[in-house]
Amino acid sequence: MIKPSHPLICLILLTSLTGCGALTDVRSFSTPYSTPPGGETARLRVISDGMVRGVPKYDCVNFRLPGAGVMVAERDGFANRNGETLGMAPVQRDSQATVMSELLVPAGQPIAFHYLGNRCYNMFSFVPEAGMDYELEAAGRYKCGVTLKRMAFGKIEGTSEPLGESKLCNWGDNF
Repeated sequence: MIKPSHPLICLILLTSLTGCGALTDVRSFSTPYSTPPGGETARLRVISDGMVRGVPKYDCVNFRLPGAGVMVAERDGFANRNGETLGMAPVQRDSQATVMSELLVPAGQPIAFHYLGNRCYNMFSFVPEAGMDYELEAAGRYKCGVTLKRMAFGKIEGTSEPLGESKLCNWGDNF
């Protein structure tokens, strides 16, 4: 057994543990999603009971790309854009255990997402149309699932939209 009173061993142990880093130090968890600097956009409401990260202009996930980052995160300690609003039609959430935000996403180009929930791990993408409103719900309450709706202007109802499958652009791109 290591005795904590030995300063050299404690220093070596502390140094080795800090080299691993905390999960919140991983770039993909500590960087918020960036609003597109210009061009055509769509509005996206993200509702989740976990964390949703976005990668604009790509149909694969790589958090080193410009603009990529956390959109919403239910747990404290991670980057997020929780609670932002763009004036979309109000929505009634199923649970107070979810977080929500309204964000601009680039239109006419793919956007990849990564949802990390309690027992869920999904990667998916779609191509938003300019000037449209969308609602993305990623939740693992009853089943691990993600749904996307195109919202009727100024209304709560929407029509389901298909999501494409996504994957990592390269094996180490999740960090």
